[in-house]
Amino acid sequence: MKKLQRIAATLLAACAAAPTSAVELDLSGFGSAVAGRTFGQCTANAVASAFSSSCTRFVADWGHGGVYDEKWSAEPESRLGVQGTVRVNPQLSFTAQVVARAVHDPLAELEWAYMTIAPAPGWTLQLGRKRVPLFFYSDFQDVGFAYPWVRVPPDVYGWDVVNYNGANLTYNASVSGWALRSSAFAGSENSRKNGYSRILYDEPKDVKWSGIAGADLEFAKDWFTGRVVYMRSGFQQIDRQTGMADVQINGAIRDHHQAYGGSVNIDYGNFLLRSEVSVFDRSRYAYKATSWFVSGGYRFGNFTPMLTLSDYKETSRFPLADYEPARWSTVAASLRYDLGASSALKVQLERIRDRQAPFVGNATLLSMSYDFVF
Repeated sequence: MKKLQRIAATLLAACAAAPTSAVELDLSGFGSAVAGRTFGQCTANAVASAFSSSCTRFVADWGHGGVYDEKWSAEPESRLGVQGTVRVNPQLSFTAQVVARAVHDPLAELEWAYMTIAPAPGWTLQLGRKRVPLFFYSDFQDVGFAYPWVRVPPDVYGWDVVNYNGANLTYNASVSGWALRSSAFAGSENSRKNGYSRILYDEPKDVKWSGIAGADLEFAKDWFTGRVVYMRSGFQQIDRQTGMADVQINGAIRDHHQAYGGSVNIDYGNFLLRSEVSVFDRSRYAYKATSWFVSGGYRFGNFTPMLTLSDYKETSRFPLADYEPARWSTVAASLRYDLGASSALKVQLERIRDRQAPFVGNATLLSMSYDFVF
């Protein structure tokens, strides 16, 4: 992180040294004040470490360790972000984003810090720190105002690495009325005191994704938007107290995994359809996870009600004594009310049903949010 901060400082200093007449600074921000609590029958023997002290629980943000229980809390998901872009000229700019999360220690972290180069019409090269583009909402997952729910469905959105350091090359084109955007990305990430691992383990863990490589394609026309993505990387988990790499179920201390998926979104008049499927394949050493969600709604003036179905299912080639696959499904009803062009209120009721051994347990979550951009 300190290295990235030095890089960002160097980039901004380079911009400051450029002719002032050529430099433009764009500042923007976003925030979400989110509160919630769980209800339901007590499931005391849940598997994950973070669940051991509560009767009911709901994982709202796997990537950052945001978990609700039966006490009202605004900590798991409340956040505030500020982003700045320095444009030196049409072909060169520098972007940084800092996000503060109530669930984080430290409170604020540098999420984005990258340089953008436009070498030719339609082409964009970005170098630095960005969000791993595994999902349709990856780039703006923190911007609650950008989607109709209190949160993106956590049954699909949530893995142990969120950002990466590297490069991505993007090409935009228009073909027969279709807007096409394709990109290839590569890099690595070392997630210290990993938030995802805090849910599963008592001891703090570092998670390394090495040799990240992937590509995605997005295609849109009129009321239809589709996307497909593929990624592959190395994986290693290290215990922070001992400095030793954790041994996986297959006996290895490092291995590879892959992820792929797609999404279909429809905005036809006032009707909305959002859907996504994701496959995360760690079957070489643990499990293969398939997840999906389908969400439909209709805009009535400033109101947008949505009904969402989602599911998460694991399979494993290892005996149950070594790894017991998890599976659960969720039904969510949400209502969004737009206060204006830059803020919205939302309320959401979700019911999760644990279909295997009590990994998370059954629970109902009531949550509400105030989302804004500036």
